Amino acid sequence: MTDTPPNLNDAIRLFRAGDLPGAEAACRALLANDPHNAQALHLLGLIAAHTGYPDSALVLFGKAIAEVGNDPSFHNSRGSLLFQLGRAAEAEEAFRAGLAINDRLPELHGNLGNALKTLGRPEEAEAAFRAALDIRADAPEMHNFLATTLRELGRLEEAEKHFRKALDLAPDYLDARYNLAELLSTRGHLEEAEIAFRKVLQAASRFIPAQVGLAHVLQSLDRAAEAVEVIEKAREMAPDHPLVQFTRRLIYSNAIPGWHLPMINDFERNEAYEESLKRAVTPDSLVLEIGTGSGIVAMMAARAGAKKVVTCEVNPILARVAKETVANNGYADRVKVVPKLSTQLSVGADGDLPEKADVFVSELINVGMLAPRMLSVLQHARTHLVKPGGAIIPRASTVYAMLVETPELARINPVQTIDGFDMSTFDVFRSPGYQQIDLAADAHTPLSDPFTALDFDFTRNMPEEGEREIAVEVTAEGTCHGVAFWFDLFMDEEVVYHSASRSRTNHWKQAMTFLESPIRVRPGDTLTIVARYDNNQISFGIGG
Repeated sequence: MTDTPPNLNDAIRLFRAGDLPGAEAACRALLANDPHNAQALHLLGLIAAHTGYPDSALVLFGKAIAEVGNDPSFHNSRGSLLFQLGRAAEAEEAFRAGLAINDRLPELHGNLGNALKTLGRPEEAEAAFRAALDIRADAPEMHNFLATTLRELGRLEEAEKHFRKALDLAPDYLDARYNLAELLSTRGHLEEAEIAFRKVLQAASRFIPAQVGLAHVLQSLDRAAEAVEVIEKAREMAPDHPLVQFTRRLIYSNAIPGWHLPMINDFERNEAYEESLKRAVTPDSLVLEIGTGSGIVAMMAARAGAKKVVTCEVNPILARVAKETVANNGYADRVKVVPKLSTQLSVGADGDLPEKADVFVSELINVGMLAPRMLSVLQHARTHLVKPGGAIIPRASTVYAMLVETPELARINPVQTIDGFDMSTFDVFRSPGYQQIDLAADAHTPLSDPFTALDFDFTRNMPEEGEREIAVEVTAEGTCHGVAFWFDLFMDEEVVYHSASRSRTNHWKQAMTFLESPIRVRPGDTLTIVARYDNNQISFGIGG
């Protein structure tokens, strides 16, 4: 008794069952009996393609077509493989050859459409997908393909209609669901986009593009903390994925003011803080820092030998990154990052601080020295969080000023008429009060010698507002557009930081209050300048 020789149906059954070696053996047996068996050649080509031998597969498809040239499936298989290999122009020829034999095959129209899209011919691709749908209107993948083409053509409303049709036909069609979510996001339908992305992730939680898309949507909805959580989850899964890396940086950079980077690159500032901490810290010191930011000052305190450092940061995104930075530098056991306002900190065995601090360091200073509510925050810390006699860094500040002519900056401070247009409504976007000026780079003319404007003592309670009149002699002719000012920070009795520094790394630069009406001045004139401060800022005006 002999074994029954295999037939084509046996080979097809084995192929569909995933038994590729068995299917290949059956095909070779058929071809041994009949080398011209086109169906066996075609199936053997499919097996070669599935097992990673595309060149052999193309040869076999060519032989099958040479034997039987009127079978459109042979051309479709050849075209599909060419398309996978990035040879879209050859794929187009193969698909068109199949359609020349039988133009009622929707899969051939669809494959032709995808080849045409790749070749940069979306209008022709649209026609191919519509031809497929004319034959089989209930094909969800064709609605999806057509929708992606319409999206490329800028016809977003039509695209949405076909994505939704694909999902009506196949609710679990994740590619269509993801494409719809992306389209909704593009169209600004953010709440719907969020729902769509979450549905994709319910079915495929590790699908990185959907995680990235959801993070973008949440950021656009002003839900930055949630966007961070989503992109961090994606980062855990794919830390080196370029899309994750780019989106994470985009979300973080939009959520945090841009001055944090130049601030940590301000070597003069860094040196002043570090030198004063070295002088104040002992091995038994408990250090409190307000305004963690990057965490660099807190780590300086730990490096100086502090037993424990508690640093607070109300921005949860900054606090997260600072905590990671502290851990990366090996200080996690000594530096505790607390995501709170300093006025919310508790003291005690179960509190944020085990006891009141021995050393109190703050970095609340901004371009104009006095940041909003800074004096109140410092007073609260001195009263509730720092031991009597504790070191306070910085301990004082002196503000200096100078009359300045600067026509270029004055044109947009305030915003008024630009190139003949009334642009005054745009002035609402200008920073309130003073503006930053770089006396090392911005064109200006000094109209007076520098003069001392205000003094601050951070070791004691100061009134939350005050003013001082100063008679300032004009030293040069010009138009006084305002008062430029800067400050010295007295970190302790010996260490002083000068914001007047003309170094490029000085991130604070200088500040300037622009006068409501510029004043023409001559040498020998005297202007009465009123230097004011309140709980929000320092400002200058004309008195007398």
